[in-house]
Amino acid sequence: MKRSATTTETIIDPVCRMVLDPSKTDLVATYQGCSYYFCAEGCRKAFEANPKKFLERKPTKPKGWWGRYLERMAKSNKKVFGDRRPQCH
Repeated sequence: MKRSATTTETIIDPVCRMVLDPSKTDLVATYQGCSYYFCAEGCRKAFEANPKKFLERKPTKPKGWWGRYLERMAKSNKKVFGDRRPQCH
């Protein structure tokens, strides 16, 4: 695959979620055949100590009144539609 000289690839540090340019960091760890890049030595050490913690993230729930509203809507939709998605027709 050809890449243009102006294209810059960015990646995300799996620990702190910072956006990085892999060509500008030499902090790399390999886990299960994949390379992961880091913004700081502390992030790399934390990842190497427990990689699964940072790779298996659980989705976060919205907090506050909006989160409660979304949870109620999801429960209501499940009662009405079951496992099917709502349909317009």
